[in-house]
Amino acid sequence: VDISCNTTTYNQDWNPDNEIAVAVDPTNPNHLVAGSNDYFYRFNNSTGARQAIVPTGFFTSFDGGATWIDGQIPMRTGNGGGDPSPAFDRRHGVVLMAQLENIGGQGGAFVAQGDVSVSRSSDGGVNWSEPITVFKGQGAGIGPANQAVFYDKEWLTVDNNPSSPHYGRAYVTTSRFLNAQQGAYAESPIWLSWSDDGGLTWTTPKEISGSHPSCTFQTTGGGTDCDEDQFSIPEVAPNGDLYVHFQNGQNEAAWEVDFDLDNQIMVTKSTDGGQTFGAPVPTVQLEDGLSDMPYSVIGRQTVWGHQLRWTSAGNISVNPSNPNDVTVVFADRGTANPNATDACIGEIPGTAPAYDPCNAGPSSNTDVYTSRSTDGGVTWTGRQVLDAAAGHQWFPWADHKSDGTLAVAWDEDVQPAGGTAPVNDQFVHVLRTSAGKQALGPLENLDVSVTHWAGQYVPQPAWPTVCGPVGYSDPPITDAEGKDCNVFHGDYTGLAVDSLDRVHVVWTGLNRFDQSLQRDPYTGGPHDGYVQDAMYARR
Repeated sequence: VDISCNTTTYNQDWNPDNEIAVAVDPTNPNHLVAGSNDYFYRFNNSTGARQAIVPTGFFTSFDGGATWIDGQIPMRTGNGGGDPSPAFDRRHGVVLMAQLENIGGQGGAFVAQGDVSVSRSSDGGVNWSEPITVFKGQGAGIGPANQAVFYDKEWLTVDNNPSSPHYGRAYVTTSRFLNAQQGAYAESPIWLSWSDDGGLTWTTPKEISGSHPSCTFQTTGGGTDCDEDQFSIPEVAPNGDLYVHFQNGQNEAAWEVDFDLDNQIMVTKSTDGGQTFGAPVPTVQLEDGLSDMPYSVIGRQTVWGHQLRWTSAGNISVNPSNPNDVTVVFADRGTANPNATDACIGEIPGTAPAYDPCNAGPSSNTDVYTSRSTDGGVTWTGRQVLDAAAGHQWFPWADHKSDGTLAVAWDEDVQPAGGTAPVNDQFVHVLRTSAGKQALGPLENLDVSVTHWAGQYVPQPAWPTVCGPVGYSDPPITDAEGKDCNVFHGDYTGLAVDSLDRVHVVWTGLNRFDQSLQRDPYTGGPHDGYVQDAMYARR
C-alpha cells in the first residue's frame, strides 16, 4: 500500500519519498515507525531553476500497517535532512530517528554543514522533539572548502535485549568525510557515538574502523588504516555484542585495473558496548569498482538499462537466538567486467547514449548475495548466491526471524538483464523468506519519472537513450527515449521482522502517474511521470 499520505493542499502530492527505512516496536508488533527523504520542491519556470527542501519524513502506525500518520521530523538547522534511521528504545520508552542535517545551495551543487542529529518521540512517533546534534560537521563538505568535515550515511540501532549488560544503549555510526585542499577527498573513516539515556545526551564521537593489512591504498597518509569507508550499519547481538558493517575501498590486490576501487565489506566487533573494537575483518570482496558498471547522466554508477544511482550496499543481521551467527547481504555483478582496461577509468562517465566507457553494461547482471559467519565474525563464508534472477537486482535489506532464517527484500527488474539494447523498463519489489519468493506490489516504472528525470540535467543530444523505455514518446516529441529516466530513487530499502515473525517492508515505488509544477522545456507543458511514493507491505 502507498503510505505517503499525499495531499493536494499545497500542490505537493507528486513530490518524492525515498530512502525509506522501517523499525518495529519490540514490545508491540503492531507499532511501526518508518522514515523517508521527504521532498518539497519549488520551480522558477522562467529560468528553469529548481529548489528543494528535504526534511526527514516519518510514518507511524499503531495497527500493524493498516493506517498511518505522516509528518516531518523537525530540523534544528539547515534546509535538508534525510537518510532516515528509526529505532525503538525499549528501556526508555521512546522512539528515535537519526537523520542528516545539511545546508544545500538553492539550485547550486555545494552542500555544507554535514551534521548528524537524533530526534526523540515519547508518544510512539506522533510528535517529535527538536533534534540533538550528535556529529557536528563544518564547511562545504560537498564543495571546495579546505578541511571541511561532512558526515554521511548514518545508521542507528538500540540494544533492546533486557539481559544485555548494555540494555538501552543507542548506537549511531556514520562516515566522517574530511576534505583536503580545495575540496579534494582525504578520508572517510567510520565514527561512533552512543546514548544511555534515551537519546538525550551522546558520548564524544570516536573513530572505530581501525586498520587491516588489506587496506593498502591510502589517498592520504600511510600504513594500513581502513579509513576510506561508507555505508556503516551497527547491529546488536542478543548478548549485547555490537557488530558494525561497512564498505571499504582500499584493497588494491582485489582491483582488476588500476584505481578500480572495488569495495570490500568489513565487519568490526565490540564486546564491551562500543568502548573498544577488534580489528575489522573482510567478509567478502565486491565487484562494484569504477569499471564494473555503466554510468548515469549525473556521473554516478547505475544499472544497465536504467539511470538510477546504484550502490552494491546492503546490511548486516544477527540471528536473535545465536549471537555468533551473523550475515551480510549485498548485490553486485558477481564477476569482474571482462572489458575493463586502465584507460577506460579515465573516460568515466562516458558519453551518450550509453554512458558506458568500460563496456560494462551488456555483460552485467546484478544479483543478491550473502556472506555468513557462525563464529562471531572471526571467519566468513565469502560470496554465496541468495538469488540469481534473470533481471537486475539491487538494494537488498535483511532481518532474521526467530528461527534463525533470513527475510530479504530488494528491487528486481521483470525483464532480463544484459544485451546491447536492454529492454528492462519495469521492476518490482520482492521478498524472499524460507517459504519462497514473492512480489510485494505492482510493477514500478523507473524510466518515466516525474522528478529526478535525466532530461533536466542534460540537453536532448545527451539523453541516455539506452534506458528507454523502448518506443517511448512524450508529445510533441516522438522519440523521447532516455528523457525521463529516473536518476535517483534512494540508496536503500527497508525491512524489519516483528516479534510474531511477520515481515514489514518499505520501498520507493513508481506506480502512480502524475504531473508536477515544473515546466518541461521540451514539451512546453507541466512535466509528468511516475511519482516516488513510500510503499509498505506486511507478510
